[in-house]
Formats: sequence, C-alpha cells, structure tokens
Amino acid sequence: MRDLFTTGWKVPVLSSSFRTAPAAETARRAWEVARRLGVTRCADATWLDRVGIPVYSATRPDAAAVIVTAGKGGTSDEARAGALMEAVELAVAERSAAEADRRGDLVRLTAREAVDRGSPSVGSLCPVLGRKVDPDQEFAWVRTAEAISGGDFLVPAELVFHPCPPQLAAGLWGSTTTGLASGNSPDEAVLHGLCEVIERDALSFETVRSDSLLVRPAQLPAVPAMMMERIQDAGLKVWLRLVPTPLGPCFSSLVADDDLASPLACNGGYGFHPVAAIAAARALCEAAQSRLTYIQGARDDLEVTVEFIDSFTAEKRRAYRDELVAGFARDDEAIDFADIPTAQASSIAELLADLLERCRANGFDRVGVYRYPALARPFTVVRVTVPFAEHFTQATRRVGVRLAEMADMVLDEST
Repeated sequence: MRDLFTTGWKVPVLSSSFRTAPAAETARRAWEVARRLGVTRCADATWLDRVGIPVYSATRPDAAAVIVTAGKGGTSDEARAGALMEAVELAVAERSAAEADRRGDLVRLTAREAVDRGSPSVGSLCPVLGRKVDPDQEFAWVRTAEAISGGDFLVPAELVFHPCPPQLAAGLWGSTTTGLASGNSPDEAVLHGLCEVIERDALSFETVRSDSLLVRPAQLPAVPAMMMERIQDAGLKVWLRLVPTPLGPCFSSLVADDDLASPLACNGGYGFHPVAAIAAARALCEAAQSRLTYIQGARDDLEVTVEFIDSFTAEKRRAYRDELVAGFARDDEAIDFADIPTAQASSIAELLADLLERCRANGFDRVGVYRYPALARPFTVVRVTVPFAEHFTQATRRVGVRLAEMADMVLDEST
C-alpha cells in the first residue's frame, strides 16, 4: 500500500496520519533521534496476533513513565514511525523541565496571580474531580504560545511535563500525555497534538451520555475498509461509530473476540482528524493495536487493568462485556460514511488553520502550544493545551465546567 491513499494533497497523506514526509523517511529519521534519546529496540509485533494490521513497539529501558511505546498504521513504515515518534515525544517531555527553567519558560505563581496576568483559570483546565483548589497555592507555570491570537499565556507545568517533577506540580490535574505530539514540522506537530486534545474532549462526553452513531460499513473508504476486512477475516467482530462534534470527524471502534469471555478481549480505538478517512483509520488500527499490546503484555497499565477485571465475579465480567459490545453494536441510529463531513484543505497549514478557526467558533478561543527545547532535532515536539477542553477518563477523573453541566442535565432527565 502506498503512503498516498488519496489525491489532491500537497504532502504525503498516510493511512492514519498526515505528515510532511513519507513514512519511510520519517521512520529513518526517528530511529536516529530515538537511539540518541535511549530507545534500544523497535520491533515488528504485527504477527503476534492474527489480524495483520501493522503494529510496532519501541523500547526505552530508562524511561521515567512509559517504557514501551506502540505505533500502528496501514503500512509497516507508518507503524514503525509511530512507535518511534511516540518514544521521542515522551523522552523529550520527561527531560525538558531543567532546560525550560534555564531558558526562562518557568515562573512560580499562585493561581490567583496567574489569572491576573491573563492565564486560564484552574477550573477551565479541568482539575481532578473533588480536588480542593486553593487560589493562593503557589506552583510552577509554563509560558505557552497562543496559536489563535499570536500572544501567549501561562499553563501549569503539571500539564506540560510528563512525568512532572514533584517540585513543579500542583497536584490538581495529574500528568498525562494528551496533547503531546511531534512532527517533521511545527504545524505537523501542532495538528497532531490538537487532534488528540479534541478527541479526548469528545470522548469525555461519551462517558456521560453516548450520542454516537453506528457507521454502516458498506461505503467505507479504501483504507478503513481494508482494516475492517482484516479484522473480520481474523474471526473477530468490529464496529465503527461516529462521535458527533462540531470540530470535525471523531470515531470510536471496538474489536471483540467471541472466543474469549473476558472484557480484556474487547479492545477499543479512537481517532479524531479533520479528514474523515484518516480519523476512521486511526480508530480502527488503534483498536487492533490495543488488542495486540495486550497479547504482547507490553502495556504499562496492564496489571492495573487485569486486577480491575479480576475483582469482578464471573457473572459481572460477562455482564460488563455484554454491555460493552451492545453499546457499540446498537444500530438504532446509523450513518453512511459518505454523509460524514470531511476537510477539503490540501496542506497541513490549511488543515491546521481551518481547525483553529473551528475551535475559535465553538468556544475554544485559546489554543496553547508549548514548544519543548530542541532535544529531538530535526523533529519538533510540542504540548497543546486548550482551556475548557474536557479530559475525563476512569484513570484521570478530570472534570471541567462543560462536562459537569452535561452530567447535571443527564441526572435531571433521569429523575
């Protein structure tokens, strides 16, 4: 399969991403940088499973947080590039705090002082549910460029570095990798990071009430159709659902193995991208990647997840799995892929500009971009932060104003 799966674009459009260089070239460069940052191995894990969608894993033994990173895609080069680029991003995010301090990016302020200087409020950044906020608590903030207005504002260091050094953390959000992205160019990196933030925002609302629609498989574009066919040919069930958002196409996918009763054999994947075919491909191949990394035993959260499932009775495990499958399989509302809006821009710069405008028009009028110290040349590594974008998962349990209002509304409807 060629990198270019559609025509009319000025740069290589990969099956599950959008980059300014072909996948093979990105992977070659990424291997050189990753080795410099501590990656010792990048292995093809594809055939540990029977699906055949390419998945690679990169190992960085001295990592402070995630030792094994995974990459996926429609080709081996894409998967290899993805695994290496994620390892590079994580290495930069965990090593940049000292250099950021040296170049004057850090400042210690209370939340009250930061807001007085025009920074977003603590609440707009979605703190952990139930966490007490002291407006006079002093902690570290990072000066971040504002992508829409061209100005800048401060973002808590806890939302920039991963893991965040304890002396810089506020203890209000927890350190995650959402919005952490790399690219062959700054625009490429920012587009990837912003897509991830929007994806997490859309999926946060799905945890309160699902408004998703089943995507009928008959009219899928070539790459998502190929991925779905490979999953089905492996004897597995798969569903693709559209998660409504005014910012662009967002999808969720589930791969289920009927031969295994455990919920661990139901693996999800998600994807947001202005180009609908890329977003769908990302969701499908991420579900396949999730399944394979469980088989491989490479996930850093595997033990926690297994302990959680093992705490269920056998009956509860079956019920949990059945409920999960039923939620993805329901067809009361369905949509043809041809009816899903998709971006028409022909370059990364145009896609990013259009997405930033969509953010502004839909209440996200500030998009922060922190450009990390240049530890990964020739790549750019960034962290994208969007005030008021939700970030709820069972692990983070972060809740902002919009999600809280939605939860209250759903509760009122049920009483």
